Amino acid sequence: MMNKEKLIQTMIQHQRELVNEFAEKVATVHSMVDLDEGDTLDPEDFSHQHTSGEMEQLMRVQLNRAERCLESLHSLDVASKKSVMQGAYVETDQFNCLVCFATAPFECCGKTVIGISKESPLYAAMIGKHVNESFSFAGKKYTINTIL
Repeated sequence: MMNKEKLIQTMIQHQRELVNEFAEKVATVHSMVDLDEGDTLDPEDFSHQHTSGEMEQLMRVQLNRAERCLESLHSLDVASKKSVMQGAYVETDQFNCLVCFATAPFECCGKTVIGISKESPLYAAMIGKHVNESFSFAGKKYTINTIL
C-alpha cells in the first residue's frame, strides 16, 4: 500500500536534489561566461563565452522550473481523493502516478511512480474517474485500482 505522505516527501527530496544540481550547473557555466577580457588571448574565447552564456540561460530556465515544482509540492493538497484530480495518487492496472507535474519514473514504497501534470493528455483522459472505472489513452485501456 502506498503511503502518500512518504511519496510526497520522496518527491520533495528528489526536487531539492534537482534544484541543487541545477544551481551548481548554473554557477559552473556562469564562471565560464565571466571571462576577464584582459586575460583573453584568443578571439575564440569570446565565441565560447557567448555559447556559455546561452547555456547558462538554459540552465537558469531549468533551475526556475525545478524551484517552481518544489514550491508546488509544498502547497499540494495531499488530502485523500475520491476521484482523479490535482494531488491524487492513482494506481491503475498498468502504472502508478501522482497528479502534480511531470517527472521521470521513480521508486517509492516498492512501487514505480511517475508524476503527471494537469496539462498532460493522460490526465485529460482520466480526470474525474473513480476507483474501478476505466479510461483509454493512446489506444490502450486502463482500469483505476486505487485513488489516494
